[in-house]
Amino acid sequence: MCIIYSKLQRQIVKKVLILLFLALIFLGLGAVLGANKYDFSAKSVRGEFALSRLNKPALLYFGYTNCPDVCPATLYLLNNALNELALDAQIIFISVDKQRDSLKACDEYAKHFRADAICVEPKNFEKVAKAYDVKYKIESKNGQISVAHSPYVYALKDTQLITVIENLSQKALKRELLKLK
Repeated sequence: MCIIYSKLQRQIVKKVLILLFLALIFLGLGAVLGANKYDFSAKSVRGEFALSRLNKPALLYFGYTNCPDVCPATLYLLNNALNELALDAQIIFISVDKQRDSLKACDEYAKHFRADAICVEPKNFEKVAKAYDVKYKIESKNGQISVAHSPYVYALKDTQLITVIENLSQKALKRELLKLK
């Protein structure tokens, strides 16, 4: 009887170990493939920037400094909502117009709306834009440059995307920002 129990016990232990091993492989793959999808490194006027080193929620916005309406309105609304909610979150501005926006000018532009806002230049802009599904198009016609871009704000916490804010009405914006608390 002991010999049969031993064989049965070994089979169960073997199956449990195999299941644990497979679970660890899947967890590891999930961490490698998904955990850092939204993380990136970049240059800023303060030096190197990494989203993973940020110890507060982040609000990421892709725009450009010559934007006549959407970009300034969005940054203004974000600042107001953060102030009203007393929420400590980092506004990160990324320019899609690399030809006309220097890092310094972009940073000054962002700070015009919030003193601690920062402009960054991702090391691999196209990869970052793809990760966030940012759409943009720059066209030059008759000496005029036109830029079209996604008007969304990406709210992150610990490099994880919490929500994509599409509705920028004050009420909807505040509701979405509360998800960061």
